[in-house]
Amino acid sequence: MSKQNLEKVLRRELEVLNDQIDEKIIRGLSYAREAKRHKFILSSLANIHRESRSDSGWLVKSFSSTFSII
Repeated sequence: MSKQNLEKVLRRELEVLNDQIDEKIIRGLSYAREAKRHKFILSSLANIHRESRSDSGWLVKSFSSTFSII
């Protein structure tokens, strides 16, 4: 699965989870399990973005150092 597809799936799951949390808040029920899942999904999304930024930074640095030598 590509990073873009993974991000789409995680964002959809986050939307569904937010709706579930809202329903539980309205009903006065505990939503601890959903909150933990929500936190995990957010950290997964942050990791995807962090990896994509570091990948592009590495590529730009390697090209700039290659062309500065020439």
